[in-house]
Amino acid sequence: MYSQTPNVKDRIGTGIAYMTFGIWGLIWLLISRTPAHFQKDFVKFHCFQSIFIGILYVFIPQGLSIFVSLLVQIFALIPGTGIIAQGINIIHMVLQQIVYYGGLFLIIYCVVFCAMGKYTNIPWVSQLMNRMLR
Repeated sequence: MYSQTPNVKDRIGTGIAYMTFGIWGLIWLLISRTPAHFQKDFVKFHCFQSIFIGILYVFIPQGLSIFVSLLVQIFALIPGTGIIAQGINIIHMVLQQIVYYGGLFLIIYCVVFCAMGKYTNIPWVSQLMNRMLR
């Protein structure tokens, strides 16, 4: 999987795929004139990984919001737990900021590695992409 060297076009395209949260990667894979089995592994790896990270970047904050909303609603049923519900909301706001800024840092990390022509090593995500592309 690591035998081909990417050219400048591949590096820029995969970097843009991360910056658009995988939308450009999906378009590139679908509209590319090269059949899937002839595309470079570098391009396939980073396009699929950008799509996966984009999906996670959308759904993890939403899932966290739904969970916290349900938790606050449960505490609202119990009299005298308003302070606990407010504390949960404050913790939720902090966690949301951590998730958003962590996701942006991850995307910047991936774009820098694409610009250098290297593969990223994100625990669990990169291993999943490697297994998927074998």
